[in-house]
Amino acid sequence: METMPSKRHITQTIKLSLPLIISQIAVVAMTFVDTVMAGRLGSVTLAAVAVGSSLWATAILFLFGILMAIPPVISEMHGAEKHHKIAPFFRQALWLAFILGVIFTGVLLLLEPLFQLFNTQAEVIPEATGYLRALAWGVLPLSLFVTFRYLADGLSITKTTMYVSFLGLALNIPLNYILMFGKLGLPALGARGCGYATAIVLMVQMLSYIVIVFKHKIIRRYEVLKHFERPDWTEIIRFFKLGFPIGVSMFAEVGFFSVITLLASSLATETVAAHQIALNFSSLLFMVPLGLSMGITIRVGNAVGRANPIDIKNAGFIGIGMVLFTQLFSGTITILFASLIVSLYTNDVAVGAIAVSLLFYAAVFQLSDGIQVASAGALRGIKDMNFIMFSNIFSFWLLGFVASWYLCFELDMGAEGLWIGIIVGLTAAAILNTSRFYLKTKATSIS
Repeated sequence: METMPSKRHITQTIKLSLPLIISQIAVVAMTFVDTVMAGRLGSVTLAAVAVGSSLWATAILFLFGILMAIPPVISEMHGAEKHHKIAPFFRQALWLAFILGVIFTGVLLLLEPLFQLFNTQAEVIPEATGYLRALAWGVLPLSLFVTFRYLADGLSITKTTMYVSFLGLALNIPLNYILMFGKLGLPALGARGCGYATAIVLMVQMLSYIVIVFKHKIIRRYEVLKHFERPDWTEIIRFFKLGFPIGVSMFAEVGFFSVITLLASSLATETVAAHQIALNFSSLLFMVPLGLSMGITIRVGNAVGRANPIDIKNAGFIGIGMVLFTQLFSGTITILFASLIVSLYTNDVAVGAIAVSLLFYAAVFQLSDGIQVASAGALRGIKDMNFIMFSNIFSFWLLGFVASWYLCFELDMGAEGLWIGIIVGLTAAAILNTSRFYLKTKATSIS
């Protein structure tokens, strides 16, 4: 059995992950643009986009998580050279994506009561609700777009996603400007305009990937859209069972961050805005370990398909080591340039002061955050989905949420208490996931 040298593991992971990192940066850059433009319309609009986008992210990333089972399955088929199985599997995945898209459109339209539940400031609720209702138009296109994207990722074709992501960013900026501020004779829609802009971008990205499926020299060989195929409910349910734990794990993680934002919204409008600034910038930096994590999943899954246990272990741990290096670097940058970073978002002195203090905690948690997402990527590659689900529920909710609530409200530490709780949750997840991958790959084969 031929084992891949460490140097090649590094180069292959970088080759796969770099376009994914750039793609994820483009996605978060859209959120950055949304945040900056909303900030120019005032703290209420900024808070509305902050709270609304946190709920959007929670709902949509649950959908993402279910569909995230696509890349490891396809990469394993690809590694095992079972190419004939890819198209039938993908067509059923597309059916599941359509069903989930319809369901989650309805979910997004029913989230308004949560604002009341978490005592969101009254002046923020109308704009946040309008933002979510506008975004709902983009849920189904997003679900289908992500499915096409994961097909390409599973085949180790990651540059196409990078191009489509930058197309979205290029469209988002002018659409935001026109719809939010009321240009070209259109009314100024504020946060609602931001939601419509995102929905339009998602529709264009979905259509772009359909063209890619027919035109790309490698993807078109698989003829995934050659003919219509009726739903195979046995296959759809089997795939749903595989992806559901990933969806729950992502829901647990992102839902944790969303609830933290909602808890912060009960403190003060300035605190919500500062929290959004710190979280948005942290999310931008997180795209590097997230992209590497996706590459790790593909590399590990491919090694599973080749039935090479040594490569499985090396692909995972070398990838985790790469993420550790990037996080040490990004954390240092965050601490050194905190004031400059905040100045890019706001001129409000009160908001800026809070945001600078929160960026220190953001710098600290980047290390744990990177390790937990990288090790989760390795576990997805060996299809150990259930452990990630239980790890995230325990780490983020039984530890992180309890710590955040207690420190913020019982010890009256405010937003800083919330962020210390975040660090607790991320650190626990990092330890659990890495330990699990070590134990699963300690033997000579993957059980």
